[in-house]
Amino acid sequence: MPPLVLQSLKSIADLDYPSDRYELIVVDNGSTDGSFEKIKGFLEGKSFRKKIIRLERNLGFTGGSNVGFRARDPDSKYIVLLNNDAIPFRHSLRELVECAELRSGIGAVQGVIVDLDNGRVDTAGDMLTELLIGAQIYNGRSLADVKKAFYVTYADGAYSLYRIESIKKATGFPDKIFYDEMFAYFDDSVLGLQLWSTGFKVISIPRIVALRRRSSTFRRVSPLKLYLSTRGFYALNEITNNSRFKPLIRNIHVLYNIAGRALATPLASKLIKRCRGKSDSSTKCKNVVKAIYLGYLHGIKWGQRKSKEISRPIDIYREHL
Repeated sequence: MPPLVLQSLKSIADLDYPSDRYELIVVDNGSTDGSFEKIKGFLEGKSFRKKIIRLERNLGFTGGSNVGFRARDPDSKYIVLLNNDAIPFRHSLRELVECAELRSGIGAVQGVIVDLDNGRVDTAGDMLTELLIGAQIYNGRSLADVKKAFYVTYADGAYSLYRIESIKKATGFPDKIFYDEMFAYFDDSVLGLQLWSTGFKVISIPRIVALRRRSSTFRRVSPLKLYLSTRGFYALNEITNNSRFKPLIRNIHVLYNIAGRALATPLASKLIKRCRGKSDSSTKCKNVVKAIYLGYLHGIKWGQRKSKEISRPIDIYREHL
């Protein structure tokens, strides 16, 4: 079990929040390294309410979050998503809840998440451009630069609070938050757009709420990471109903991949540099191309299928209105 997981659990146990008013739900996503036993042993002596759920296989961020959502207290008003690589500060939960309580029409709240390694801003919320390119706001900047609350496209899934009633209305799901099939990447983007499309706001507050080491689970660049991120991007493009750049986004990827230029993408380039000088470099390079191309094909296919099932179209231009 990574040391960060234990630090995260210790911080949750030390939250400045009444212990009878929150419940920790830990979803062990099919671990095989003894993490479940260590987590269970650590939590047994803690006085706050908790549930530990062990899955037989890895369902990804989306599947694991959905399992936790179904296990919540049915009377709960909010749910918090917390990655295993994020360490919440003692005051954070109280401040996130206070913001949601004091502001009307809020569907999700997040604060400033700090990069554990350099002490600068990891993200203070996330934005999407019309081309669906995401950006972590204030990333790499001083913590002092974040001085006021502002609306964002979506709250970062690493640590954010959601109003359950808003999630249900926005997604149309009675018992889950995300599409299970997405597994990882762009899931929080979809949820943010769904909230805006339903009339709920997503806000970031100038409160430092957590430390994080981003991508601890998917830290190493791999064909799987490239596949999931590519698939998520193109699925998101397909399920939005009114983006004027939808055909352009789809065609750009066709050109880059069919023409063999996928290797020029930043993530692929990093992976290939690691392969140079090794006997299996040719195979790995082919795997990179295959992963991106399959991600493109599967993302479009899945997104087109889901777009027909969505009861409420996802309008990317409702954000911030």
